[in-house]
Amino acid sequence: MKRWLRNGLARLLAGVIIAGMTGAWAIGEVRGQRAAAQRDKDEVARMTQKMTTVCIGRFLVDLPEETRLELAKPRIHGFDISSLDESEADFQVRLAQREARLRATPDRLGGNKNVESVREVKTENGVIGKIFVHSRTVMEGTRMRGLEQERYRFEGVAIEALVHGQGLSFDLSAPDYDPAKIENLSKLVAKLVPNPTNEAPKEPGFCIDRAWFRDPLTADQGEQIIMRAMLPSHPDIDLMLILAAGNKPEEQTLLQRSADVDAKMSASDKARLSNLRAEPRTIGGIVGDELVTRGVEKNDAVVYGFWWEINGTEDNVFIPHLSFTMETGKSDNGPVPSSLSQDAAMALWDKISSSIRLRPTQERKPVEAEPPPTPLGTHALAGDRCPESGWWLCGDGGDGIGVLGGQRQYIKKGDRMPQALLLPPQTMWEKLRGVQPSFESATQTSWKLVDKRNRKRVPSALPLAQATPAAAAGMSGSATGPRIMEEQGVPVGSFAATGVPCPASGWWRCEDPRALDGTRWFARGSLLPSATFALPPGAFGRSAHGAQSIERRGEWRLMRLADSPVQGSRGAEESA
Repeated sequence: MKRWLRNGLARLLAGVIIAGMTGAWAIGEVRGQRAAAQRDKDEVARMTQKMTTVCIGRFLVDLPEETRLELAKPRIHGFDISSLDESEADFQVRLAQREARLRATPDRLGGNKNVESVREVKTENGVIGKIFVHSRTVMEGTRMRGLEQERYRFEGVAIEALVHGQGLSFDLSAPDYDPAKIENLSKLVAKLVPNPTNEAPKEPGFCIDRAWFRDPLTADQGEQIIMRAMLPSHPDIDLMLILAAGNKPEEQTLLQRSADVDAKMSASDKARLSNLRAEPRTIGGIVGDELVTRGVEKNDAVVYGFWWEINGTEDNVFIPHLSFTMETGKSDNGPVPSSLSQDAAMALWDKISSSIRLRPTQERKPVEAEPPPTPLGTHALAGDRCPESGWWLCGDGGDGIGVLGGQRQYIKKGDRMPQALLLPPQTMWEKLRGVQPSFESATQTSWKLVDKRNRKRVPSALPLAQATPAAAAGMSGSATGPRIMEEQGVPVGSFAATGVPCPASGWWRCEDPRALDGTRWFARGSLLPSATFALPPGAFGRSAHGAQSIERRGEWRLMRLADSPVQGSRGAEESA
């Protein structure tokens, strides 16, 4: 009896001790989970304290500052695009080597016409390089269309651009492109803007790694890019964002596809996977589907998956197909337990995903101030770039020595100023032989800008309305001359109307382009005339011998101050 009692008490005591230990373990486990969850929340707060904004395509997203990311596989208009750090000298060497290899490659017939064209690139964005069209392929034969046999022929060319700007090189290529559309590449290259620091541009366009393409770009050009990102402090977390414009939307949305998958899962798989969120979610003003799951892998690792997707549109680059995902528990050796608890992982996902938004482009690139116009009287030497389009007076020649092309010549802005070819007087023998001797001066020819018009002034075939002289108008014309007029504050570009006393002596242009007047000289104080217009044949039922012109009130604009219509030994044609 005593032995049984002792044994019974011992068993009871052991049960109490085990129960107490189990309860303490459970309490400790709960406390441990709470402490781990708090540590994870603190960790997420630390990670997201400093964020950096990244431009991806036409969108912005904020990522933890520690993020390592890659913008991969950009593609526009069928051209794959890559970028690399490279000095201009190294680029030029690589460019020359590439051209040599292409030229050394036989064409499809075994000849030496593999390279069909080479075009120099030099854009306003500072991008230089070349575009190559090469390696044409031809596929032809016959095929059956119903009961009829028809011939077919398909041609394609390889086209690539190797370009460089701001210490970066960019390669754009397509191995089999429609020969009729090769101009697409040169147009695309013209829009390329190097962006070494990956700053978000203010102008509308499409961002890739260290560059962007200025709009306009359209949906049918199929712009695409992928962002891959990882967090060094949590290597099991993987983020990916995919953008693709111009694609036909999927028949099913993300949530519809997820529901179909769930319906086909086995009971055991369903026990391992649960949806934490599965509903539409609006981010950045765009509605998409959000799916958040908790999974238990076969090795019992608990992992989380996050997914937000816009199904996209076929014709709007601002609503492309967009897929943003975040997964935990990733490793090269298979799934591992998530380094963040469920609440912490959810907080990190919400922080990053909620920052996705279209890049604002209200601000525009500041308009650069136009350089001041080149004044009349400016000199330029042979070999210099012409600073202003207009009529230039050659400093060589005279005293019987002519100039090939004329003493006054029209030269376009940006063209090289020519070295004058001088034409001395012919001897009697040279006249008999029809020979004109010529020579060039040993010094550079000097040219003087005397007229900014793009053609010579010629008298109108019809009489023009005349200005009323200052004396007849009861005004004094003695105070003419640029110095006095400038003191009176009459700036070039001023306007005056018919019948108004001319504010300053100079060349005035009629603002109605249909008028016959063009640019005319008027004296200060004279009453500005009406504008003259030619009448078409048969106007107003007139006879063939009737008036050929009419006069109407007009507006005149001061183009240049001038004391008189003739200056120096040259006529008005050279002075306006």
